[in-house]
Amino acid sequence: MTIIRPAAIAGTFYPADASVLRTTIANLMASAATHAPHESAPKAIIVPHAGLVFSGGIAANGFATILPAIHTIKRLVIIGPAHRMAFQGIAVADATAFETPLGTVPVDEAAINSVLALPQVQRLNAAHVQEHGLEIELPFIQHIFANQPEVQIVPLLVSRCAAHQIEEVVETLWGGPETLMVISSDLSHFHDDATACQMDDRTRQLIENFRAEELGFDDACGCLAIVGLLRVARKRDMKVKTLSLQNSSVASGDTSRVVGYGAWAFYDSETAILPDDESGFTDATQNILNRHGKGLLRLASQSIRHGLAQDAPLQANIDTLPDDLNHPGACFVTLKLNGDLRGCIGSIIAQRALAQDVCENAFKAAFDDPRFAKITAADLTDDLEMSISVLSKPQPFPFESEADFIDRLTPFEDGIILSDGNKRGLFLPQVWDQLPDPTDFTRHLKRKAGLPMDYWSNTLTAQRFVTRGIESKTVFAPGTLWAEHNHHR
Repeated sequence: MTIIRPAAIAGTFYPADASVLRTTIANLMASAATHAPHESAPKAIIVPHAGLVFSGGIAANGFATILPAIHTIKRLVIIGPAHRMAFQGIAVADATAFETPLGTVPVDEAAINSVLALPQVQRLNAAHVQEHGLEIELPFIQHIFANQPEVQIVPLLVSRCAAHQIEEVVETLWGGPETLMVISSDLSHFHDDATACQMDDRTRQLIENFRAEELGFDDACGCLAIVGLLRVARKRDMKVKTLSLQNSSVASGDTSRVVGYGAWAFYDSETAILPDDESGFTDATQNILNRHGKGLLRLASQSIRHGLAQDAPLQANIDTLPDDLNHPGACFVTLKLNGDLRGCIGSIIAQRALAQDVCENAFKAAFDDPRFAKITAADLTDDLEMSISVLSKPQPFPFESEADFIDRLTPFEDGIILSDGNKRGLFLPQVWDQLPDPTDFTRHLKRKAGLPMDYWSNTLTAQRFVTRGIESKTVFAPGTLWAEHNHHR
């Protein structure tokens, strides 16, 4: 049976009109602090829950960090303080979905049932009826996951309980990359601006140093939820990043009585497989390919077989894969038939788990490369070879002229993205095998970008990246790459 928890704060904390709300959230997200697109998404965020006019920009800064994982996250656990009534423990609602003017967000009932097994968790619908602290986060979630209606929430309200009880709930729902923890909390309340700034800066320091036991209700209304997260994050040796810190005086102009707001992101200690420094990337990625490269190629071949049967890429089962392959990564998958290119599609930035990126790009290389006909079952022989290239974060590649550009190239190592306006061309380092002369490399790269081969302009820009890769012919015996294997979905 479907039970909808209707919107309680539409028209007060945020616009009641769907089109106005949609535009408001889109504008807040567009103005949010930019985060490097390759940057791994956090495992948890702390965001405020005041009206959008007061804290919407701060909340957007928090939610902007999860954009690299929009295809990975399937569940958001939202934990915040109960403002409307006091009770013992932690409360879940009867609802199977929560509603805003943008539609409904389904509740993960299996997750709810799992925490109801804990003595500190109870069903208490009355606590949720008028509560704003969880609902205010929903329009951001609906905006980010607008094309993924299967994404679910686990809404939890905290009242009278011990920190270790929150910690137990956080641990129970922690999950893997598919789960994001969202802690909803404002900071200090109703002090003058100078006092609030001092208090909120102390709270920032406590959070950045995981000093959970020193946080109190004067510091944050959601201190219990924050403390629970900090205790778990500290045990897991996580990293935390302060994203934003300000108070209501910025919006209201009133410095005599303010409320503080902050946003933080918590990252696994070894989240990113693509370090910013090139040597770190090459060493880490080569290590991953040495251990899991054959498995990635197998996963790619299964995705192509799955595509032949289902006309869709394989969805990698994150629960059965090594952790390294669940971290964000960007790759290209290249297919060659009898030594000739047969398909090559990839990602420039890391925005989903490496394993899923391989599945998606293998499917696209086989069936969606517009230069070639679709792969057929008859093509799945030893004559069809495959390689996977994992990309580093593209870095600016400065130059003063075409001659300078050519002179700066490092053959057989550089991957280059050349852009001019909306035209862009990318060559993987493997292209040097066919075009070893830097001048020829540059001329063909311009053609790849849709530009004349003799074109040059001071509006041209370039980025450089490196790759580490693996080829099927080096790790698979004849007749084994395309052999059918059972796979988990």
